[in-house]
Amino acid sequence: MSNKLYIIGDVHGCSQTLRGLISTFDELVADDKIIFIGDLIDRGPDSMSVLDQILELKDKGIEVIIIRGNHEQMMLDSINNSKSMKLWFRNGGLATLDSFGVYHPGFIEDKYLEIIYNSKYYYETEKFVIVHAGMNFNIENPFNDKAKMLAVRIESCDIEKIGNRRLIVGHTPYPLDSIKSSLSSDLIRLDGGCVYHRKVNGLGYLVALELNSFELFHYQNAENIDSLI
Repeated sequence: MSNKLYIIGDVHGCSQTLRGLISTFDELVADDKIIFIGDLIDRGPDSMSVLDQILELKDKGIEVIIIRGNHEQMMLDSINNSKSMKLWFRNGGLATLDSFGVYHPGFIEDKYLEIIYNSKYYYETEKFVIVHAGMNFNIENPFNDKAKMLAVRIESCDIEKIGNRRLIVGHTPYPLDSIKSSLSSDLIRLDGGCVYHRKVNGLGYLVALELNSFELFHYQNAENIDSLI
């Protein structure tokens, strides 16, 4: 049997939901791979526990790849820039600091910061390109615009510019029906708006796609709703 390759959408600090989602996967074994599509942190109640789960997976021999999202970038920018920190705080950064029990991201333990620092802007397979938000298809080589990978919102994909491969993104929340429909398109969406459970109609799911079987997994938000920002 081939090893499994799971891609998990935007977690946003929803650690109990992440654990629940992973429990629905086939039993993970060494050399299976999990790709997190970015925005692990912020808004939700326990970003630290999300990163702890990533460390647990690595300890079990699971290969874990982190795609950098705009929220990871805001956190990194905030370490040495007070203006960037204000922007981060307006976008759920305080919830992340609270989960670590610190008042500045520079005081977060190195083992957690390394997860964020070592994140990738994109990941490629033979048939897919995986980024957090999207790509700039208005330029000849979309791989040259890493800023757009973090935060752009796109409605279509020019597959010829990325090697005739399909694009997999998170970042923009969609209801489950729209996510399922996207599986047959060139632009596959995996953000089910987990952190917006009971706040935005149709959202509230953490979503994953196993790339070899193309099986879609989803798990409804399992956090204390009062803790969501």
